[in-house]
Amino acid sequence: MSLQYKQDDFVLKISDYTDQTNAIVGKYEAYLDAITTENFEHVREAIRRALRFLVTDKYRNTQELAEENWHNNSKLQLKYNALEQYLLNIQIKDKKAASIDLATGTGKSWVIYGVAQLALAEGLVDKVLVLCPSLTIEEELKKKFEQLAGSQTNQQILKELGGVHPAPSIKNANVPILSGDICVENIHAVYQRTGSSIQDSFLGKGQRTLVISDEAHHIYSPDEAATKKWFDFIINPDYDFAYHIGVTGTPYIGNDYFHDVIYRYGIKQAIEDGVVKKIDYKLEEADQDKGWDETWHNHNEIANKYSGKLKPLTIVVADRIYRTVEIWKELSEYISKKEKISFEEASKKVIWVASGIPSNKQEKGIIESIIESPEKARKENLSTLKTVDEPDNSVEWIISVAMLTEGWDVKNVFQIVPHEQRAFNSKLLIAQVLGRGLRIPKGVEQPVYVRINNHEKWSQEIKDLYEEVLELENRISYGYSENRKQYDFPLYNLDYVADQKTVGSEKQPSSKEPKIEKLKPQNKVKQTYSEYSESGSVSFEIEIQDNEPIESAARQIKLFLKDKDPEISKEWPIKRIQEFLSSKLDNLGYDSTYVSRENLSTFKQAFGPMFREAGKQVVRLILKAHNTSEIKLKNLPTQTFSESSIKRNGYLFYSKEGLNALKKEEYAILKDYLEDKDKIQTGGLSVVKEVAEKYGGNLQEVDFLDQNLIQVDDENLKTIHNLVYVSFDPERQFLKALQANIDLIDSFLKSPDKGFYSFPYSYKPAETGSSHVKRENFNPDFFLKLKGKNEMLVVEIKADGDSHPKNRAKYRDAQEHFKVLNEKLQEKGVKWTYHFYFLSPDNYTDFFQSIRNGKLYWKSELMQILDNSNSPF
Repeated sequence: MSLQYKQDDFVLKISDYTDQTNAIVGKYEAYLDAITTENFEHVREAIRRALRFLVTDKYRNTQELAEENWHNNSKLQLKYNALEQYLLNIQIKDKKAASIDLATGTGKSWVIYGVAQLALAEGLVDKVLVLCPSLTIEEELKKKFEQLAGSQTNQQILKELGGVHPAPSIKNANVPILSGDICVENIHAVYQRTGSSIQDSFLGKGQRTLVISDEAHHIYSPDEAATKKWFDFIINPDYDFAYHIGVTGTPYIGNDYFHDVIYRYGIKQAIEDGVVKKIDYKLEEADQDKGWDETWHNHNEIANKYSGKLKPLTIVVADRIYRTVEIWKELSEYISKKEKISFEEASKKVIWVASGIPSNKQEKGIIESIIESPEKARKENLSTLKTVDEPDNSVEWIISVAMLTEGWDVKNVFQIVPHEQRAFNSKLLIAQVLGRGLRIPKGVEQPVYVRINNHEKWSQEIKDLYEEVLELENRISYGYSENRKQYDFPLYNLDYVADQKTVGSEKQPSSKEPKIEKLKPQNKVKQTYSEYSESGSVSFEIEIQDNEPIESAARQIKLFLKDKDPEISKEWPIKRIQEFLSSKLDNLGYDSTYVSRENLSTFKQAFGPMFREAGKQVVRLILKAHNTSEIKLKNLPTQTFSESSIKRNGYLFYSKEGLNALKKEEYAILKDYLEDKDKIQTGGLSVVKEVAEKYGGNLQEVDFLDQNLIQVDDENLKTIHNLVYVSFDPERQFLKALQANIDLIDSFLKSPDKGFYSFPYSYKPAETGSSHVKRENFNPDFFLKLKGKNEMLVVEIKADGDSHPKNRAKYRDAQEHFKVLNEKLQEKGVKWTYHFYFLSPDNYTDFFQSIRNGKLYWKSELMQILDNSNSPF
């Protein structure tokens, strides 16, 4: 099995998260929320990533960023044996020059404007030059930018943040470009010597100019004559541009993915998020000699589906301009005959679109033999194209060359026909063709599809390219199983409204109360487990010996205080110390009749610094809970995971009975892996080596069969899912620990990462400096129903010690969420109680032991760390 590289392997990671950089990037959250809609977080993140790269002091240029990534990325090192070989793929190394990969229809215009505006607001540059490949795109960008720049809300936010240029002027190069301006211009105007202000406005001023290139794949394309000029302009020493951001939905040079991408939101992710249409592509056809019948049938089927709502469009993609005209004539004749209308009427439904009439005599002659005055017709078609979405426009069919429709924001495309193989035979062309139909019209119910109707006879030849662009993989799905109804249970959530208020952090009283950051979970006995190669998971109980009775622990601390500070010792008699120790242990749900040796040391250290800095006034998002609502497990969304994820970082828990619920084709995917797993478990070394050959020849390549595919007895897989898949090792460890303690629960649910059970929380992206509060949704990982009780344990899994500000905010708001939820359920007479936990692998066995002991108000080490955070956000 050869090593496969994915686009994500080449994305450059920017590892500067210093307070200084975070403060700059974080302070613009309110602005990012204002210019985008809720489901366009990828746009906001693209802008943040670009801004972080532009303002960071860690990297002087792209080469330094690339070098760091090569040293930290094993995939890059495998593909490129030497750093120098890798760097040859970075087109512009000596500037801060990078690319952003956003699938067509996912908000590239927002990203371009947002990066331009924030670079000006931050004072990083004085001017921004936005370059694009055509006049059509220039006009569309200017129109969008003028709307965004004219927003009083946007201007007010940036003024309040002290933006250097909060209200930029949007211009083209027909007039001088001044400080605070954003110039939008098509690349051809840049080369003009007359009528353009490019030289006067930017020559010698590149160090204070940001250049942003839309449809940036044109810059590096070896097939375009104008490309070299575009590239040469960006690197021209007379201009000396210091910053360049390229934005494109097709970041390929032929079939090679760009190597300077700092943020990627690909077609696959956009489809999964519902931001663009789903791709309905052809797998097989019984007959190949169909003419236009299938295409026409598809078009009319879609038209009937959306009748009265919108007018669907079909795009037919040719590889040459003269072919667009030939196909126009051929299709018009077919429609005339099929729909029993005149050729003149049929031809009004079809237009051909081209950038010009070819100079080649033969090709020009073909066009002129079909159309009288082709240049006049071409211009009329371009004018018609601008309103093609409108119902009173008669056009339903568009014949074009793939690259000529960039910047064309039509949303009503529901069928694309790559008419010739040459129009679909590289990743660049495939991405461009798909991009023409991805945008979703307003008011159309999901799911929305665009049908790709290529000739199946050459599908196999482009299959690998096509699947790499779409990142198509074999996928296995799982969801609610009717055969597992006994594991169903109700879930309750709260509806929220949000309100911002100014609050202050509480001032610590001056009574010299010691502060306990965290205590280790303590038990006299603990149920744990070990994993054996033949026996599998074996559970057993261990007894903890190293404990001190609570009275003895109090006396030891009293002696410790006498030795360290006699004055403090007077304020702390043994009885007060014992009450203090007991209260701290009781609050965490720990046994307070004794103190473990580790916790005794922690208590002693806590009697050091006893004062806490007074709080300060901060703006806090107050979340107000209203009504409760019931969520039914039957409405769980179907979840999927890819075949390759099992081999990389995913873990599948399955039972033999659960496998039977899979679709036939999905079971076939897993069957191969499970059979190979049996072979390496039961066979000798020669068998293991034979299996390893199948996966690349290295014995380590088959480790995933044992480690990532985990069989569970069906009676212990107590969930309504027929399978359980998790993406990270801490989640795997938790499920293993749960299996060892499965007798404690009636049922459990691994909740989807989004779209099922969630509630809002707020946090500050930057811990220092000015930063607006950011609001997101929290989706807990696991729900565990206690055995025989209407009590729900809600568990969020993190790595040990992960006290990121987002986790602190999640923990704070989750505590309040479940507290209010319990109160409101009690008021309604609903007899369910929720308990929330943040867990990491260090405390899994302690957690289950506390549940076994009936101590549901127990706290993990991570919860204590998060609980003791000084940050109000």
